[in-house]
Amino acid sequence: MRKKITILACVAGALALTWAVTGLYRVWTRPESAFETPAPVARTERPHTDAASAAPSPTLSPEETLREQADLSFMDGRINILLLGYDQSAERDDPNDPLYRNERNNYRSDVMMLAAVNFRENTVHLISIPRDTYAAIYNTRGRWKINAAFAKGGAAEGEGFLYAQKTVEMLMGVPVDYYAGVNMEGLKRLVDAMGGVDYDVDVRIRLDGRTLEPGFQHLDGQQVLDYCRARKGISTDVGRNDRQQRMLLAIFDQLRREKRLTELPGIYAAVKDDIATNLSLSQIAALALFLTRLDLTSFKRTTLAGEYISNVYNASYYVLYNKKLVQLVQEEFGVTITRDKKYDVSTVKRDKAAAEAKKAAEEADDLASMAVLPAGLYESDTHDLVAEVHFRAERLRSVAEAGGSADAILEARHRLNLAVAALCREQGYPTLPHAFRMLSLG
Repeated sequence: MRKKITILACVAGALALTWAVTGLYRVWTRPESAFETPAPVARTERPHTDAASAAPSPTLSPEETLREQADLSFMDGRINILLLGYDQSAERDDPNDPLYRNERNNYRSDVMMLAAVNFRENTVHLISIPRDTYAAIYNTRGRWKINAAFAKGGAAEGEGFLYAQKTVEMLMGVPVDYYAGVNMEGLKRLVDAMGGVDYDVDVRIRLDGRTLEPGFQHLDGQQVLDYCRARKGISTDVGRNDRQQRMLLAIFDQLRREKRLTELPGIYAAVKDDIATNLSLSQIAALALFLTRLDLTSFKRTTLAGEYISNVYNASYYVLYNKKLVQLVQEEFGVTITRDKKYDVSTVKRDKAAAEAKKAAEEADDLASMAVLPAGLYESDTHDLVAEVHFRAERLRSVAEAGGSADAILEARHRLNLAVAALCREQGYPTLPHAFRMLSLG
């Protein structure tokens, strides 16, 4: 221990001696250094900044804020969004109301609109699908109108949106990855959250005791809902689709002119409980950012071409022209689809004509069998008329069963009608059978 202390003392002494010699040498070479104050050791420190005097961060513009919220990768290529408006309301939720709906008679999507968004070309094509469109329903057998897809899937509480997406994919032949749906109450709250919309109402609307007069005016949520819902006594569903599209564009244009498109994520957040969608908030922000680039010329509007055919397959349907649908898909999406001919206007018209032909032939035979022939006289005008009726009825059946066109069936039926009319005049029947009552005997 004493040895260690001795060693430490020697080391300390050596260091002290070195320091002293160095100091004496500096004084000897520079005598003035003995009177200098040693310079402090330099230290690198961050300058102290008073929080009160710190420079403020620059305020972002609404567009810049929206860009920070947006999923910019979403805005690449093109997407298809199915817009649905379904007929759920307070009345339909009330078991004591005549309009009550349950799982056996579920809510239907009265508004079906495919928004084809092309980010590269800065365009949006709104394609309305009439609610009564005759179409195949995803995972469902039978003959249906397309608005039943939402109900067959279990509506909003079940897989209604999935069924609607898949059904439109089957119809159009293009992917439908996104959806946005709103019920009637939700639409009212959504419009009210936006502050209403200025709109030039083109037709008087009377619905549930409320009246909306024509003219330019500020509409609230209830009025917008009435305008978009009304159909009876005003137009077919095609006309209603047109009003729905025009209202949607009027809302867009008002937000654009007021520079409020950047508020869309906030508006959605305020009413998100009333909107069902698989779009994320960042994707909605991306869509809002995209819309700021557009004006009304960026939009195209279409309703699927077809015609209403009543009293066919025990219902009335809006039946599409297959060729026009194929052309639309090719022009808009660059995709060539093949349509099942049973869903084409020509086929449905033929099936309707065939069903009517069968009924007409049966009634014509019944009528001929009741004709009174002179006793023992078969070579008579009455006999010839009865034979003509039976022949024409059989001819009509054969044309229908052979798969003849609607026009061919109608022509055969027309000839049967002439024979029946002649027999009725001969026999003095006061009225024609039901199948021939529209025939004028002159």
